[in-house]
Amino acid sequence: MTFKEQRLPRCKAGASLIKYKPVFSYDSKFFLVPSGRSVKVFSCSSGECVRTFGKHAAEVVAVVRNPENHVQVLSCSEDGVVIKWDPSDGSVLKKYEVTAPASGGGNRDVLAGFYAPPSGSAWFCLRGTPGAGWCRLETCPAGGDEESRVLVDKVSLGGASPVAFGGPSCGLYAAIHKARLFVGDCTALAFSLKKFWSKGKQHGVHFTCVTCHPTARTLATGDSLGCITIWQGLEEGAPARSVYHWHTLPVADLVFSSTGGFLLSGGGECVLVKWGLASGDKQFLPRMGMPLCRLTASPDSAHILTAHEDNCLQLLSSQLRVERVVQGLARSPCRAKPCPFLLHDPRWDSLVLGGRPGHLQFYQLQHDKQLFSLDVVGLNYVTQERDGAVVNTEVALASLAGDWLASVQHWADADLGPETRLKFWRFDHALQNFVLDTSVYQPHGVEVVDLQLRHPASPGQAPLAVTAGRDRRFRLWAPEHLEEDRAADSPDTSRGGAPSRSWNCVASGRYRDLQPGRCAFSEDGSLLAVAFGRSATLWSEECRLVGSLAHPHCPSQLGSLAFGRGSSCCLLLSCTETRLIAWDVVSLSVLWELEKAVTCLVTDPSSEFVAAFCEDAKLLVFEPQRRGAMVECDVPPSCQPVVSAIFVPEAKSPVAAGGHQRPLSRLCFVSVAQELFTWDEENNEEEGEDATVRLEELVPATPFGALVAQQTKTAVQAAAGAAGQLHSRVGTVGFKEVHQLLEVASHTLPSMTSLYQNFLSAFLSKTDTPGSPRAESDEDEDMTNQDAGSDSDMEVDHEPSQKLPQEEAPAEAPVARATTKKVKLAKAKHFAWLSEMTKS
Repeated sequence: MTFKEQRLPRCKAGASLIKYKPVFSYDSKFFLVPSGRSVKVFSCSSGECVRTFGKHAAEVVAVVRNPENHVQVLSCSEDGVVIKWDPSDGSVLKKYEVTAPASGGGNRDVLAGFYAPPSGSAWFCLRGTPGAGWCRLETCPAGGDEESRVLVDKVSLGGASPVAFGGPSCGLYAAIHKARLFVGDCTALAFSLKKFWSKGKQHGVHFTCVTCHPTARTLATGDSLGCITIWQGLEEGAPARSVYHWHTLPVADLVFSSTGGFLLSGGGECVLVKWGLASGDKQFLPRMGMPLCRLTASPDSAHILTAHEDNCLQLLSSQLRVERVVQGLARSPCRAKPCPFLLHDPRWDSLVLGGRPGHLQFYQLQHDKQLFSLDVVGLNYVTQERDGAVVNTEVALASLAGDWLASVQHWADADLGPETRLKFWRFDHALQNFVLDTSVYQPHGVEVVDLQLRHPASPGQAPLAVTAGRDRRFRLWAPEHLEEDRAADSPDTSRGGAPSRSWNCVASGRYRDLQPGRCAFSEDGSLLAVAFGRSATLWSEECRLVGSLAHPHCPSQLGSLAFGRGSSCCLLLSCTETRLIAWDVVSLSVLWELEKAVTCLVTDPSSEFVAAFCEDAKLLVFEPQRRGAMVECDVPPSCQPVVSAIFVPEAKSPVAAGGHQRPLSRLCFVSVAQELFTWDEENNEEEGEDATVRLEELVPATPFGALVAQQTKTAVQAAAGAAGQLHSRVGTVGFKEVHQLLEVASHTLPSMTSLYQNFLSAFLSKTDTPGSPRAESDEDEDMTNQDAGSDSDMEVDHEPSQKLPQEEAPAEAPVARATTKKVKLAKAKHFAWLSEMTKS
C-alpha cells in the first residue's frame, strides 16, 4: 500500500474558533464553539475542551439550542445537514437534510447560517452562492418536505450578526444589508416586511450588526460610524430611535443580556462596553488584547463570551472580570503576508510559528493547544484608526536550532522609513524560556529576505546564522566572547561572572551584484547555499565561494533551496516557477529535473524524504537520489495554497505494507488561511474521538457534592457485598445525616434552627479506630457516665452497631463497632451566618 493510499490531509489543529458565533448550554456550564468540521464543547469552570463532536462532513456554520428541548443542540454544516444531538454524552439523536436544488448557474448553494428561534416552530437559514458576499434569508423545512420561503432577498455577509431573532413572547426577526434594515414577524410570515434606512446612508454609513431584545419588541443595530441605535415601536411606520455613541471604529457585534436590562458591544478598540439601558450608564473592560468580533451572553446572565480576531475566546463574569481564556492557533489579522516559517521545538514537541502581532507562538499539535507565546517586539498592539491604517511591528522571519532562536522583526509605515531588528534568543534552562541575548538594529540597512540558523551536527560545533537582505549581500553571524573588551574595573556580573558574549557579523558576501534570495545549510554545516538570481552559489564556513550552479534553461529566479539528508547529503534541491532541479554539489552537475512549479519545499530530518507542494494542487514525496520512486498526492482545495511546511518526528514510526518505504515523520503544513494541516492515516481520522462520558462527570464537584457518591449500588450488589458495605460505612462522618437530607423533599424539611445541631454534631464527632480493645460493656458504661455528667444543651444519640447475618458474616476480621463521644454545642439564636454559608 502506497503513501498516497494510506494517508490524507486533514485539519489537525488550528481551526478557527471565531468564524461563527458560539452558544452556551442551557445550564450555562458549557459553551459550544463551531470549529471547522466539528463542534468543541468547553467547560466554563476549567476552560478546557471536554468534548469534540465531529459527525459533520463539511464545515459547521452554526450551533444553537433546540427550542423544543434546550438540553439538546442543533448543529448545521454548509452542505445543509442538521444534526440534533445531546452534548452531555455526544449521542446523535436525529439527522435532517435541508439542502436546496442547484441554482440557475449550476452551482449548488451553500448554507452560511442557521437559526432555530424560540418564538416559532420553523427553522431559518442563510443560503447563497459561495463568494457572492450576500445570502438569502429563507425558511428551512427539515427533510425537504416543504418548499422554502424567501423572507429577505439580500442579507450582508461578513459581519458577526447579520440576522437576529427575538424571544418567544415577541416573535421578531431582523436582517441587515448595507444601509437597509428589514424587520418582520416570524410567527406570521404572511405579514409584509418592513424596511428602514440607516442615518447617514448618503455618506456611506451602513449597518454592521443587529440584535433583538429577549422579551420586548425592541432591537439594536450597530453601524460603521460606531453608533448604536435602539429601535422601539416597530409596529408603527416611524419607530423611536435612541442613539448611543462611544465607539470610534465600526461596531463589530451587539448582544442583549438574558434579562434585557443591559446591552453589550465591542469592536476594534479592544474594549467591551456594557450599556445600562435604564440608567444610561456605561461600564468598560479595556485592553482585552485584540479587537473583538463576536459576543455571546449566557442564559443565566452570569457569563459573557467574547471572540477576538487572534482566534481567542475569553470568558467573562457579569462583573466584567476575565475568568477563562481559550486560545486557539493564534492569527494576526493585520499581517500583510502569510507567515513564511514553520519550526519544530523538540523540547515540548511543539510547533513554532507566527501568532498575534509581534509574537511567536509555541503550539502543541497533539493537544491542539498553545503552550505559550513569546513577545518578540516588546510593544503593545496599536488599534486601527477610522481614517488611516496603523502598522504594527510584525515578526517577519524566525529560525530555531538547539538552544538558539533567531528572529527578524520588521516595521514599515507609508510615511516613515522601514525599521528592522535582528534578535538572537538563548534558551534559559532555569526559566524554561527564551531570553534575549543580542539585538541588532538594521542588520542590512534594508529589508531582510531570509534567515537561517545552522543546526549543530555535533555538540562542539559553534552556532552560526546567515541573513540575506535587499542590500545585495548575505551576512554570517556568530557569538563572540567579549572578555577582552571589558574594562578591568567594571566586572560583568550579569551572568554570574562568566565571560559575556554577543552575536556579531563575522563575514559577508556578494555575487555579481545580484539580489540574494533563500539560503540553506548542508546537513553537516560545512556548506552554505545562497540563491542569487538564477544561480545557486556554494560557500564555506569562512565565506569563501566554493562553486556556483546555474541551469541554462532556467528563465526565472530560484525560490526554495534544500540540501538532502543521509546518503543524499551531497544533493541540493532548487525550485523555480517552472522547474524542480536536483544538483550534485560534488560534480556541480544536474542529477535530474522535473517540470513542476513548486511553491514549498521541505526535507525530513529523520529520513531522506523530501516533500514538495506544487501549484497544480499536487504533493510530491520522494528521495532525491531515487526520482523513479516519487509519489504524487492530491492536495484538497481547502488546504491551498500552502505557505510553509515541516516534518515533525512521530513517537512511533509507521510500518508500510508491501515493503514500500514511507516517511518516518508526520508532515505538517499551513495554508494561506493560517490553518494547520497534517498528513495522517485515513484509518486514524476518527482517532481521538471522545469516549462516552457524560459532561456532568467532568464538572468539578462542590464540597457538599463530594459527600455524595456519583454511583450507587443496586439491591443485588448490596446483597452480594453486604459485609463490605458495612465496613465501608462504619466511621464515615455525616453519612447518615447527609443522605437523610437528600432523601426528603426540600419543601418538607423543617426549619434550619431545628436541623443544625444534629447535622453539625455528626461532623464534629470522633470515630474510634476499628479493632478497639475495649469491651462492649465498658463502652456502654462510659457512655452512661458521660450522659449523666454532661452539661450540654443537646443530647447525641448513640446508634447501636449492626450485626451481620450468620450466613454472610466473614470468617475472619470481626466487625468493629463505631463509638461516638459527646460534643458540647452551644445554643445559637441567630443563624444568619449559616444562611450565608448555604448561599455560597
